Amino acid sequence: AIAAKALNKEALQAAAGLPVDRKIPLVAFVGRLEEQKGPDVMAAAIPQLMEEDVQIVLLGTGKKKFELMLMSAEEKYPDKVRAVVKFNAALAHHIMAGADLLAVTSRFEPCGLIQLQGMRYGT
Repeated sequence: AIAAKALNKEALQAAAGLPVDRKIPLVAFVGRLEEQKGPDVMAAAIPQLMEEDVQIVLLGTGKKKFELMLMSAEEKYPDKVRAVVKFNAALAHHIMAGADLLAVTSRFEPCGLIQLQGMRYGT
């Protein structure tokens, strides 16, 4: 399973156009871009995360202001951040399968399916 995780990560890095390197931690955010899910919290954390050698892949769609926040992060950090402002279930699964960490920035979660999905992928 660990070998598959590493292969999924390399495939995700390549598909996202990020440097392919198993040693670089890859953080994922997957969710609706609404206040409840905290995409603004994620966007605010990105500058601090960029002080470390990490990569970030963001996937979601929703309010335009949040989409612009995520796209702005990619523009500012083109070698480390990818923002996909659409929803694609297969891509969401690929991201969770390849990421090392899943950022869950929700202000509240009545059920928390994203955490369960992340745990299923060992993320």
